[in-house]
Amino acid sequence: MSTKPDRMKLFLLIGQSNMAGRGELTGSEPAAAEGIWTLAQDLTWKPAADPLHFDKPDIVGVGPGLSFAEQLVQGGFPQPVGLIPCAVGGTRIERWVKGADLYEQAVQRAQAALEAGELSGILWAQGESDTGELELAQAYKERIFSLIRDVRADLGCGERVPFLAAKLGTFLREEASPYTRFINEAVEAAQEHYANYGWVDTAGLTHKGDDLHYDADSARALGRRFAERYVQMNY
Repeated sequence: MSTKPDRMKLFLLIGQSNMAGRGELTGSEPAAAEGIWTLAQDLTWKPAADPLHFDKPDIVGVGPGLSFAEQLVQGGFPQPVGLIPCAVGGTRIERWVKGADLYEQAVQRAQAALEAGELSGILWAQGESDTGELELAQAYKERIFSLIRDVRADLGCGERVPFLAAKLGTFLREEASPYTRFINEAVEAAQEHYANYGWVDTAGLTHKGDDLHYDADSARALGRRFAERYVQMNY
């Protein structure tokens, strides 16, 4: 890895496109707050800036990760903060369970990042791809429960590290996503089963015109909501 700060507070960012970020980039995005770093695709640390993710370079944009970190730092959270972007757009949760490709890739990146600090949180935003078929939606609860349990175990952190999950956007169209409620119910239900777990509401956030992806302002707002929930849970 390249030169990097020591003993960072690390956050794993996992899920699909609304974690990766599809908010519009203007070319004049503000520089990240000092003390916030991101793990690049080649496992080098770089000062964080949007877009953080690299899943689909032609369309990736503003997501919630950077504003999450900035909100924490502005509130006095210990620096430096290191973000570990691993989200991939258009993916079902079946690819995020132990043994599946995206799960294993995320664990490997997180394990490499741990050389630079300690894991301080896991952020999850996914589920849109599981809303179109009843069988997928009904299987979501078991799969997200497995994800929460297994990723904590594989990263050796147990329940001491917060796991935060976002509900799906309220703007998803019924005809395209008829089983959204199953995903949101599962996201809420996990709080009854796992310590140091919290879910994040998305009411009032808006899409970029496609009834699917948050616009840049809402993506940043979601990041701040993640941060507020994190602080509520830990301080």
